[in-house]
Amino acid sequence: MSMKNQLKKSLPNNSDYICCFSRCRGLTTKSLIAWLNKTILKLFYFRSPLILRGGMEGIKLLFMALVLKMSLIIPAQATTCAVPPTCQQMGYTMKKADCGGNPVLRCPFALSDDNQVFCGGGNGAADEVVQDVSVGAIVYGDGTVASGVVTGKTPIGVVFDTANRLAVALTDVKKDGTAGSETMLWSSASCDTPGLQNCTTTEIPYGTNLTPITCGVDGRLNTNAILASTCNGTTYAATATNNYQPAGCTKDFCKKSKWFLPSIRDLQNIYLQKTQIDASLTLLKSNGATYIGTKYYWSSTENNISNAWLFGMNNGNRINGNKYYYNNRNYVRPVLAF
Repeated sequence: MSMKNQLKKSLPNNSDYICCFSRCRGLTTKSLIAWLNKTILKLFYFRSPLILRGGMEGIKLLFMALVLKMSLIIPAQATTCAVPPTCQQMGYTMKKADCGGNPVLRCPFALSDDNQVFCGGGNGAADEVVQDVSVGAIVYGDGTVASGVVTGKTPIGVVFDTANRLAVALTDVKKDGTAGSETMLWSSASCDTPGLQNCTTTEIPYGTNLTPITCGVDGRLNTNAILASTCNGTTYAATATNNYQPAGCTKDFCKKSKWFLPSIRDLQNIYLQKTQIDASLTLLKSNGATYIGTKYYWSSTENNISNAWLFGMNNGNRINGNKYYYNNRNYVRPVLAF
């Protein structure tokens, strides 16, 4: 649920209910007005303003909050007092610690209780407060993102690309898609994969001169094309990432088939942000996280019928290698759109 909708649940529509909103719950008018003042400020000023993102719905919500505030200032005229719902019934079922870096909305009947709150943000809907995502931020299995470790949540990845909202897995994967580190071939055979762009050394020069990459950059589309191909034999690297599902993943976005083999641009971006990523991975060692390190990783970007691109995390070396040559085994680490 969005924060806007949660606020709707907290604001009564019945006039009698409004007039004795505080009296029925034993809440002082002064404390309820203080809650409303904070709510109104959230509508206007917190990160991505709900008024701007909610359009007319947001304006109506603000009006409701102002009407309720005025009704508390003006002496109540109602003779019937409707019994208001509890915090739990209104959706304040989270703990402040669960919110990470997201905005916290407190229940009006329990303003100092950290165990009865609502956390904003989380699913990118139009009326949500957008999470402030930065490189090195931690992605959790419930879809939330925070700049540090959040007690009670399970981390599944670390942000490396804020523009495309991509995160890298906490560990490498094995051929069977389980967490762990082992080398593998790109595939057991080779072909000019249908649907994959051939990125030559003109478009992606060899070496450590890390020029921007514009060829074969969509790792998800690349992986889909590799998996759909019938001429590459067993597609070890793409299949391993596609089968990966980390422990603690409770939402669809991080289940099997959502992870993919990174493009060469993704690997280059991971290398360029390696300091921040490894710092976060250090914090998550107890969750099985391992450093990016100095290994060579397969990408989903194809060079030609026989070769795919590799990236060396030791010095930023871009090179292509034979997909199925028995001695050309390299590591694989999945990435994810969140």
